[in-house]
Amino acid sequence: MKLIAKSMLVMGMVMSLTACKKESKLNPIPTSLISDASAYDSPDRIATLVNGLYATFKGSGFFGTQYIYYSEARSGDFISTNLNPTRGGLTYQMTVDPGISDVSAVWTQGYQIINACNVFISSMEEKGIKVLTPQIANNYLAEARFLRGLSYYYLLQLYAEPFTKNNGQGKGLPLRLTPNKGLAEYNLARSSVAEVYKQIITDLDYAEANLPANYSSAALNTTRAHVNTVISAKTNVYLSMGDYANVIKEADKIVPATAPFVAPTGVKNALQTEVTAIFKAPYTTTESVFSMPFSNTDVPGTSLANAYLPDGANATGLGSAGTGDFYLFEGGIVSDPLWKTTDKRRALVFTTIAGGNKGRQWSTKYATGSPYTDYVPVIRYAEVLLNLAEALANVNGVDSRSLALLNAVRQRADQTTTLTASSQPELISKIIHERHIEFLGEGIRNADLMRLKLSVPAKTPLGSSPVPQINPENPNYLWPIPNTESLYNKDI
Repeated sequence: MKLIAKSMLVMGMVMSLTACKKESKLNPIPTSLISDASAYDSPDRIATLVNGLYATFKGSGFFGTQYIYYSEARSGDFISTNLNPTRGGLTYQMTVDPGISDVSAVWTQGYQIINACNVFISSMEEKGIKVLTPQIANNYLAEARFLRGLSYYYLLQLYAEPFTKNNGQGKGLPLRLTPNKGLAEYNLARSSVAEVYKQIITDLDYAEANLPANYSSAALNTTRAHVNTVISAKTNVYLSMGDYANVIKEADKIVPATAPFVAPTGVKNALQTEVTAIFKAPYTTTESVFSMPFSNTDVPGTSLANAYLPDGANATGLGSAGTGDFYLFEGGIVSDPLWKTTDKRRALVFTTIAGGNKGRQWSTKYATGSPYTDYVPVIRYAEVLLNLAEALANVNGVDSRSLALLNAVRQRADQTTTLTASSQPELISKIIHERHIEFLGEGIRNADLMRLKLSVPAKTPLGSSPVPQINPENPNYLWPIPNTESLYNKDI
């Protein structure tokens, strides 16, 4: 435990991921974590490799930040200002194909993480466990399996049918659980959605059993996996499966039966009184269950602030600017009259005050200008509370605890509103609506649309080309497997 606390996240470290230059140019997925045969010979070197796994997870193709960026571009709340195909324009228009960079970037980064975890797990079992205490070895293996499971989960949200469509019998992903070290090892058919989810749960169960309850600092508790991190992730996974009983079972471990809703064990995860504090330095509130950190010496390759913030001409009064690639759709959730103007979450929306775009609105959850060093939330405690509220409503109907959880999230931002419901459908609808407001811009809405089997809504911006609604049966509803995979995987 001492070693883990000491091992601060050197997230910007670049790992050696290739076995030879020629093959790395061909290979869409890295061949190995590190070529140095002595990498697992000392505790410090192994700790550095663990840090490297997190660094790969926050690569620009995944949570550093293209997974979120593209998820939001699809989902109906953001409008592309220029339809630039290099800035998510095709994803926004729901016209992707296997050859575009959006599709390949997220897939490649996701499988880089998976392969890095596989190499680490294999090498640890072969060498690493001999130089570490059993507790430390199991902790590190648990972190690798947590990141592997989480990567599979997020890839499913773009490239596979939702579990809820046909109980997971649709085509999922190639389920790689051993290292890829040569092209011959890439031939692997897609497992079913259910099989991939089963492996995700297996990985997360192992992680929960072997991770520490907490670390020595708020920074580590925010940026490194601990028990509550894994439990929170499991509530997301089970919710996507429509397995409400298990959502309740997992959430009950860290959410008390009554308010105040503060995790009773491990990290004292809780809602923040001031919602905007989550998105400001030091980014390490107890609501931030798991976040990706950045700094002046470790900046994202791309960033949400760069894409979401208005350009200089539209940012007067904001204090920082981006490229203005995506503004908030005037017909989306931002215009909903049930989201009151006095709601504190409105402070995370900026309105252009003058010029030709006067009145245009922008998301400022990621408000730090260049070099765009805001942390990126992966899981927040508010998500766990609303996951539990939705599961309780699905199981019990109009449930008093469900309403209490829903109002805990609403009233920390809007104390003038108490939400009520007279029927199960009404309560579930209000929970989904609250999720829509609460997680605007955080990459969650697309996964909600998928699991609920809802259409991707039409985008009809003023003065710009409309994008039609895409229903779940439309081929464009799911992302295709990229050419970078099918070129080398003959069984895909």
